[in-house]
Amino acid sequence: MAIQTSDITEVMREVGIAPDLIDRLDPSASLAEQGLDSIDFPMIAMAVQKRYGVDMSDANAAVLRSVDAFVDFVNQRLG
Repeated sequence: MAIQTSDITEVMREVGIAPDLIDRLDPSASLAEQGLDSIDFPMIAMAVQKRYGVDMSDANAAVLRSVDAFVDFVNQRLG
């Protein structure tokens, strides 16, 4: 089961990221540069871990800076 960009943006909506911010995201660009802050990242990482059962430890989550990075990370772990 491969996930897509829309799966990560759905998770972002569920954790309360502003819909207008999500709607204008560039999946390949840094989330921080697009308006997400340091509080948003752990919420997204925990929700991704819960939904997909992948280890989102601090070390893993620290390298995930874009929606595309989250998608690639999860897909690699899901095989």
